[in-house]
Amino acid sequence: MRKWLIALLVLVGMSTILIATSPGSTEPQPRSYIVQADDIETARSAVTEAGGRVTHELGIIRAVGASLTDDQLDTVRSADGVRRVYEDREVATSAIQSTLLAVEPSVCPISANEHLSYDYDDVYWTVRNDGSSPLTLAGMSIIWPKKNGDLEEVEFDNNNAWFGKVKGVSATFTAAQFMSELDDEDEDEEDLPAGVTFWPGDPVVVEAEFKQATRDDSGYEIRLFFDNGCSIDFPSAPQYDYEGDSDKGAKRTFVSSLTGADALHWAGVTGDGIGIAIVDTGIWTKDKHSTYLLTNAKGQLRVTGHYDAIADMELKPDAHSDDNGHGSHVASVIASSRYKDSEFNGIAPDASLVVVKAFDSDGKGTYLDVIRGIDWVVQHRDMLNVRVLNMSFSATPRSYYWDDPLAQAAMAAWQNGIVVVASAGNDGPDPMTIGVPGNVPYVITVGALTDSVTPLDWTDDTLASFSSTGPTYEAFVKPDVVSPGGHVRGLVGTASKVAEKHPHYHDGDSYSTMSGTSQSAAIVSGAVALMLDAQSWLMPDAVKCKLVSSARVARDELGLPAYSVFQQGAGMIDIEAGVASTQYRCANRGLDIEADLSGTAHFRGRVRRVGSGPYFVDIPGRDETDDDDDFEDDWDGYVDFSKGHVWGGGMIWNDGMIWNDGMIWNDGMIWNDGMIWNDGMIWNDGMIWNDIYKQSITIDTWIRQE
Repeated sequence: MRKWLIALLVLVGMSTILIATSPGSTEPQPRSYIVQADDIETARSAVTEAGGRVTHELGIIRAVGASLTDDQLDTVRSADGVRRVYEDREVATSAIQSTLLAVEPSVCPISANEHLSYDYDDVYWTVRNDGSSPLTLAGMSIIWPKKNGDLEEVEFDNNNAWFGKVKGVSATFTAAQFMSELDDEDEDEEDLPAGVTFWPGDPVVVEAEFKQATRDDSGYEIRLFFDNGCSIDFPSAPQYDYEGDSDKGAKRTFVSSLTGADALHWAGVTGDGIGIAIVDTGIWTKDKHSTYLLTNAKGQLRVTGHYDAIADMELKPDAHSDDNGHGSHVASVIASSRYKDSEFNGIAPDASLVVVKAFDSDGKGTYLDVIRGIDWVVQHRDMLNVRVLNMSFSATPRSYYWDDPLAQAAMAAWQNGIVVVASAGNDGPDPMTIGVPGNVPYVITVGALTDSVTPLDWTDDTLASFSSTGPTYEAFVKPDVVSPGGHVRGLVGTASKVAEKHPHYHDGDSYSTMSGTSQSAAIVSGAVALMLDAQSWLMPDAVKCKLVSSARVARDELGLPAYSVFQQGAGMIDIEAGVASTQYRCANRGLDIEADLSGTAHFRGRVRRVGSGPYFVDIPGRDETDDDDDFEDDWDGYVDFSKGHVWGGGMIWNDGMIWNDGMIWNDGMIWNDGMIWNDGMIWNDGMIWNDIYKQSITIDTWIRQE
């Protein structure tokens, strides 16, 4: 009896202890903070002397990560030399789930035979229009085995045809290149039918004649594009369940030819040895296709650094670290060494990769981990020849750019000679939606355009509706440029979270089609590597100048800018023109990054707004009442995203229009002097970073295809 009573008393005592230490107890619970001081030693001492725990060393911003209770936090705030204390922000990926809509069969009512037919030197593919309305062919691409020899001709049911010879292993055609086969005596071009029509219920046989036809389906890739935005492939891709899906049967990306990178590849400019650091979810190395990430175009191992910022440990170059898939897709767009149809899938196929894992398998992390990853990159920049830093994520601004620790880290990397490329974010098309760190005026911020599911035809490309829009809260024009960001193919492991959550955009092998400014930033990072390969002496400001001064503005039928400068910046990048550009001093004029980081001066841009009127760029000498101004007045509208435009004509912003010419922002000057943002946010010192731990940063893992 006494033994039983003693046991009962022991159990009661243990229960009391458990209750006292349970999550619902009144015991102080520590939270994560970023403690910034005059130097990192002062920050560390302030934390330890208050009884807190140092969790991260963030020398790049003279700070430490700390775990502090409320009482410890008060002590740290009042310590000598402590400048600011920030709540750590959660970093999380953003995946669209229920908002993805099922595609109606009537939208893309195209089907085709799963196998080709062969007859002598001819290859046949039967395609059907299963809908109720006729479809018109908009274009075609075809890849064939090298031993087939020349492509002699292409016909559609022996009627509309292309005649001629194509050497090599591939060909692309537009609808205008197909004509009706004429009788010898009939040469009247007016009798030619317009295009190739696929009538409902009437199968169409696509015939390709070669010098000799290889009878092996695996050697061919055929793609047909239709005027309603649909496409169909051979080999056939799995059926899609989501609206706006793009093709994925072929593994080519077309981004090299679209951006002018392919011409540089032919000239031997491939980003050879230029180190590109990618702060993301890691890298996939578990299947045969990962060789395109791990090795360059020469077959050499090119991952020169691999760091896990979450675990604070260095990994082997070929270690697998990406169970999410986003980081591998970004790396693939930047530097995949896959070569097909005389074109590399990656923009810089010979670049070196420095992989920094700062997000877990669910795409989640913290400000602390991301900044620690950037800090590691800067510390190893010389040893690994890091010249470019890709950051394909964004957060909603919660303070001015100079008072955000992530933005500070981005500025510090730029100051250390690393070209920082950041995504604009996927919160468009509303104005003032540029995220952090894309809102930093110094860095290259990239918006997205989409290809209307016709990658062979850039004339119908449009600004992506999801692409975030400027200006920034500090009155700078952003994004700086735009690049392809819709329906971009890249490597994603079959067992990764991205492939599992969105199987209809994955080919069941190792490739996924993704959209977002993440992919746009990746393309620009590759472009920067090519520029540095061609001119290794370039510093970040010069690289930015060359890139923006050579961009192509989207124009409408009248030749006027089709989008606001706050939507497309300087326009779509042209990498070949950027390398050739002799402009070096047109970016970041009037700014002082050293003063910005030290806190002695901060800057604002030239964007203005009077009352509730449109945003405009304040050009010196400009008459704000002149309604006939050919510049910003024509750029303030927001246009129909479904309408294609021609990207050309060159950049209209020259030395007379320096849109990021910074102006010193004095402490007592808070958004006055004509700068009225009626729908903007004003941050006072007492409002900055309150409850910031409730906010999140987004690695834009999944964006609805359009």
